[in-house]
Amino acid sequence: MSNLEHLLDEELYALMLEDKRAAFHVIYQRYKAAMLIYAAKRVPLEIAEDLVHDVFIRIWNNRNEIEISEKFAGYLFKSLRHMIIDHMAKDANAQKYLDALSTFAETYSMDRADDKLREALFLEGIQLLLQHFNPQYLEIFKLRIEGYSNPEIAEKLGLSEKTVRNQYSIILKYLKDKLPFLLILLLTAR
Repeated sequence: MSNLEHLLDEELYALMLEDKRAAFHVIYQRYKAAMLIYAAKRVPLEIAEDLVHDVFIRIWNNRNEIEISEKFAGYLFKSLRHMIIDHMAKDANAQKYLDALSTFAETYSMDRADDKLREALFLEGIQLLLQHFNPQYLEIFKLRIEGYSNPEIAEKLGLSEKTVRNQYSIILKYLKDKLPFLLILLLTAR
């Protein structure tokens, strides 16, 4: 392995194309710390670690399809930057969706009996839509609605924060797609 450590990145990448895991390991060891520092300046450390690992996993899994027309290090950091931007966009969209749901609930849940009925129907509709998800997804959704953060949920359920984020994101996307159904149900219940 010591011979590999003296090779240039591009030479190591050529060996990776020949399925040489040792070359990949050298690249990983060479850049993981710098990439982690770069990412940790932009996102929390746990997320930074996940994103750095994701970059390396994608590079290994897609090594035969990737066309690198620049320095390999530049490609690594550009890939990481895109992953960070994607993460920030997903996180911002999830928060906007939660805020929209909260605003919707506040707007339509006055003390009138009519509104209480609509609220109950809305919650029943959500439960009906989510009944095919496994209990872990539902627990994550319930705790998130109760105001727990992803790290708190991860600790409480003994899961990784990435698992919590991914499962919560799946439920939010599903509900977003089904929200028109719930609105029709809510608005026609008079």
